[in-house]
Amino acid sequence: MAEVKWYWHRLRAMTAEEIAFRVRFAIKKQVWRRRKSWRASAPGARKADRWTWPRAERLELPERQTIVLEADNLLAGNYRMLNLTFTEPLIDWHLDPQTGKRAPLVFGPDIDYRDPELCGNVKNIWEKNRHHHLTVLALAWALTRDRRYLAELERQLWSWTADNPFPVGVNWTSSLEAGIRLIAWVWIERLIRGTHEHDRLFGISGKLWPAIYWHQWMIAEHYSHGSSSNNHLIGEMAGLYIAASVWPVFAESARWRRMAKDILEREAVKQTFPGGLNREQAFSYHLFSLEFFLLCGLEGDRAGDPFSEGYIDGVRRMLEVIPLLTDAGGNLPRYGDEDHGMALQLRSSASSRIDWLFRTGIDWIGANVPLPFGDAGSIASALLISGIDERTRVAHASAAAHPAKRRRAAVDDSGNHVLASNRGGPGELFCLFDAAPLGYLSIAGHGHADALSFALSAGGVPVIVDPGTFIYHADPVWRAYFRGTKAHNTITVDGLDQSVAGGPFLWERKARAELLERTLGPDGGRIAAKHDGYTRLKEPVTHKRILALRGNRLTVEDELTGKGEHELDFRLHFAPYCITFLAGAAECIVQWEGGSMRMTLDPRLEWTILRGQADGGWYSPGFNVKKPADTLSGKIRTALPFTFKTELEVNHEH
Repeated sequence: MAEVKWYWHRLRAMTAEEIAFRVRFAIKKQVWRRRKSWRASAPGARKADRWTWPRAERLELPERQTIVLEADNLLAGNYRMLNLTFTEPLIDWHLDPQTGKRAPLVFGPDIDYRDPELCGNVKNIWEKNRHHHLTVLALAWALTRDRRYLAELERQLWSWTADNPFPVGVNWTSSLEAGIRLIAWVWIERLIRGTHEHDRLFGISGKLWPAIYWHQWMIAEHYSHGSSSNNHLIGEMAGLYIAASVWPVFAESARWRRMAKDILEREAVKQTFPGGLNREQAFSYHLFSLEFFLLCGLEGDRAGDPFSEGYIDGVRRMLEVIPLLTDAGGNLPRYGDEDHGMALQLRSSASSRIDWLFRTGIDWIGANVPLPFGDAGSIASALLISGIDERTRVAHASAAAHPAKRRRAAVDDSGNHVLASNRGGPGELFCLFDAAPLGYLSIAGHGHADALSFALSAGGVPVIVDPGTFIYHADPVWRAYFRGTKAHNTITVDGLDQSVAGGPFLWERKARAELLERTLGPDGGRIAAKHDGYTRLKEPVTHKRILALRGNRLTVEDELTGKGEHELDFRLHFAPYCITFLAGAAECIVQWEGGSMRMTLDPRLEWTILRGQADGGWYSPGFNVKKPADTLSGKIRTALPFTFKTELEVNHEH
C-alpha cells in the first residue's frame, strides 16, 4: 500500500510531458531487455588533448604527502568512503560494506536500488563505483612514479569492466553515476599517459573503450527530465560533455557534446539564484553542482569550445557567494540534504572541500574569494588549469573586474539571510536564518522541513546547529526524522512536519515562507518572516518569527496565530561538544571550549533536554554517521494566539 501511495504522489508531481517521457523510457527498457547483444562502436582517431602535465615546481607541495598516504592505504585494501571504514583486498563493485548486501546481477534498469533489502545502502555501492579513489591512485603515480599505484589502478579497472558488463547490475541504473565515473576516467587517462597501462586501458584497442561508449550512450538516451532534473541532470551532462570533448572518437561525439553544452548553459541559469546560490536549498548540492559547472567551463576553454560569458559569470557568482555564508571559523553552512558528493577528486579526502575550488576560481576567472592558506588546493588547481591559454584567463579576469559586469554576490534572493555582529572578529556572532523555499522543482527532493529555522556560531564555533542528514534510502525512519521539522531549530505544531512528505525524496505539500522585514547593521540587525505550513490543519496555524541581534545578544520572538488549542514544540539543537543544562524553570546554560551562552526561557513552556532519544537529541556530522547531542525542547499545549520570547546572551572567553 505504501508503494502505491508513493507512486500516486510521484505521478502528481510530474507534468504531462514528463509522464510521456517516462512512458517512452519504459518502452525503451522493454526493447533493451530483449536485446541479445550489445556491441559498442569502436573509437576512431584521437585528436591531441591540450592538457599537459604542469611544471614540476607547482606540484612539489606539502599536500602531496597526504595524497600519497591515502594512496598507500588504498594499496592495502583499506577504504574510507561516506564515513565508512572497510577493508576489501579485492574490491567488490556490487557489495554494500555497511549492510553486507550485494546488489543483484540482473538487467540494470530493472533494479529497484531504493530497496534496502535488495541493495542495502546503495549510496555506499555507488560511491565505490564513482572511482574517486582511482583518481587518487593515478595522481599518486603521477607524483611519485611508483608503479605500485599504476598496477593497482589497472587491476581495479580491469576488474570493473569484467564485473560490470553493459547493461548488467546496479552500476548501470543511474545516469548520474555514469557521468561522475566518466569524469574520473578522463583524469585517470590524462594522469597515466605514456605508460603501458595507459595503452592497455586507453590505447587503440584499450579495454575501457566499450564501457566509455556505453556510459555516454546511456546518458544521452536517458538523462533526468522534469521533476528530477536537479543536480542529477547537471552531473549527467557534465560527464557527457567532458568525455565527448576530451575523447571525440565516436560518430556521436560531436552531437553528444553539443547537446550536453546546451543543457548545461540552460541549467546554470535555471538551477541557480541570481545571487549565486543553488536552488535545491541544500548547501552540499551547491558545492556539488558548482564543481560540475566549473569542470565543464575549464574543459570548454581548453578545447577551444568556450561557454558563454553568462555561464562563466554564473560559476564566479557560485564561488563568490560561499564566503558570505561562512563564519569566522571558516565553517560552511549546513542546510538541506548533505552527502558530500564530489564531481572529481584531485586531492586527499582529508583536505578542504573548498580550497581547490577557490584557488582554481582565482587563477582561472578572477573570482573574488579568499586565497587559501599556504599552498592548499594548489595541486588540483595546477592540474585543472593546465592547457588553458593565458589570454583566455586574462580575459575572464578582466570581465570579472569590469564595473559594468561585476555583480555583488548576495544570498538574500535565495531566502537564506545572515545576521552578524563583529563580523570576522573573535567575538563574532553569526546567524543564518531560513526564510527560503522548501527546495527545487515539484518534488523539492533535497529540501528539509526547516522554515524559520536558524543556526548560530560564536567566534567561529558552531553552537546552535542543523543536525544534518545521516542517511537516504537505507533507513526510512531516520530519513524521516532528519529531514523533518523536529530535527530543526524551529517550532513543530501538533507533532507534525511543516511540509507533508510523499516519499524519501518527495514532498507532497510544501510550506511557503515569506520575508516580512529585514534591517541590517554593523552590530546585528532584525529579521522577520512567517510560513504557512500549518494552515493545512483543521484549525489553521501561522508561525511568525522575529530574530533581533545586537552585539552578543540574540532575541527570538515566536508568534503562533490561529484558532483552537494546539501543542507547540520549540527546539534548539546544539553541537555535540556543547554541555547543556537547565538552571531552574526559565534558564538554560550552554558551554563549550572558549565560550558560553545563557538562555532566558519562557516559564510557561515545559523545558527538557533530549539526548540520544527516539524523539530527538541527535547530530549527523556526515553521511552514514549519527551521534547523540543535546536538543532543548520547550513544549506547551495552549489556545492560540500565543507569543513568547527566547533571549540568548553569548559570553566569549578569550
